[in-house]
Amino acid sequence: MSLAIAFALAAAQPSTDDDWGETLRIDARAMHAAIADSHPGTINPDDPGFNALNDAQLDLALERAKSADDFGDYFFALRHYAAAFNDGHVGFGVYGNTPDIDIFWPGFIARDNGKKGLVVTLAQPWSGVPVGAELLSCDGKSAYEVGLDRVGARSGRWHLASERSLRGALVMIDNGDPYVEPIESCVFASGQEQLSVALDWRSGGPDFVTRYNLFGRPDQPDIAIQRLANGAHWVTIPSFDGNVESDTGKALTALVADITARADTMRAGRYIVFDLRGNGGGSSHWSEEIAVQLWGLAPFYRTPQEPMSVVWRASQGNVQSMRDDLETRNANGNLSDEVREWYDTSIAGMEAAIATGQKAYRIDPSDDEGDEQVDFSTLSDYQVAIPVYILTDGVCMSACLDTIDLWQRAGAIVIGQETGADTVYMDTRNERLPSGIGGLGLPRKYYVGRARGNNEPVRPVHIYSGDLADTPAVQAWVANLRHQKVDARE
Repeated sequence: MSLAIAFALAAAQPSTDDDWGETLRIDARAMHAAIADSHPGTINPDDPGFNALNDAQLDLALERAKSADDFGDYFFALRHYAAAFNDGHVGFGVYGNTPDIDIFWPGFIARDNGKKGLVVTLAQPWSGVPVGAELLSCDGKSAYEVGLDRVGARSGRWHLASERSLRGALVMIDNGDPYVEPIESCVFASGQEQLSVALDWRSGGPDFVTRYNLFGRPDQPDIAIQRLANGAHWVTIPSFDGNVESDTGKALTALVADITARADTMRAGRYIVFDLRGNGGGSSHWSEEIAVQLWGLAPFYRTPQEPMSVVWRASQGNVQSMRDDLETRNANGNLSDEVREWYDTSIAGMEAAIATGQKAYRIDPSDDEGDEQVDFSTLSDYQVAIPVYILTDGVCMSACLDTIDLWQRAGAIVIGQETGADTVYMDTRNERLPSGIGGLGLPRKYYVGRARGNNEPVRPVHIYSGDLADTPAVQAWVANLRHQKVDARE
């Protein structure tokens, strides 16, 4: 299931004869029950307000159900419910085709300015607002507060620069969310002047989103290695898709084989760039394979990660979803012995916990792990004396962030723009709600002791302030960086 994002109503709208209030009540209660039964936040002592938050969001959804009379009332109520957790791994989405909706706009588009504000990037003459004007406030609220109310409330994590960058253009759009207050007037700074403008909201038309490229997302590039004219290697990886049978999975398999074959040549080049722009995660398996081929195993034993525990939320729903995942991957023939063992161990651990009335299956680092003596001479160890860069953007989260955590241990340098962020809650599953209209995505486990904090992004060593979608410009910028040799052994 692909969870609906931003303001899209990605669902086949059911009959208008349906009782939307009752549909919302039933699905909200089911959403609350699934979270209470299976979300690891319910047992995390470091998240004491989790259960109260779940209860409060159910109460709010039930209150909204009293006046719900159309699909939008239903859809946005559950979007707001999920967003309240500020977790990219908790989401509500819907199945089917997108219904026709009428989007309204005030004649201009304002995007994030990188400083918790908005700047006008496109304007029609009838808007009364010039391109380049900075939005200062609307109806007495700052640009940040307006964005939090209008977008953050249904997408979550508005405090993250990556979220504001990705979704900032939605702030001055009216997409029919009934739980968002309308805006009447805004104040702008334009040059040395301040402009107070009464907004004229007009229909944007059915192709509004694509016509103005509201999300600013370029087409996904091919997964490939490119040798640049200056002797550097540019490795494009826009996805870590965990399904090895998908087209992307097959391309990643081919990429790992290509890196294996060309590793010596890559290490002898000027520098290496792993281009992770647009990479929202998938499976950490790929980055681990690449790491072993490029650096070998020794660098990661020399710089071990901090001891970290994994706590699975032991529930029948989580166990069944793991069994379903295992069966699917086994049927596709893409299950390694290592992955199969991980599934079997995780399932058995949760089942044993349930059998004894426990809600958690905890895996702690071995007590004597730190005392283990490693014979480095038996481990692969390839000296990488050139810079290895990881080019990131705000889309990067989940397995993409895990990749950064891993490769930095070998000396890789993060460049580009601030990443997205994830909570300590990981490993998602989906659950269809009783109405059949939508579904809930929720995690099954959490980490204790992860070095990167909860909802903490990665900030680049070298920040690119230009248009990150302009690949030639980005490549020219990287070429002009002061390239310093990096050795993880130092």
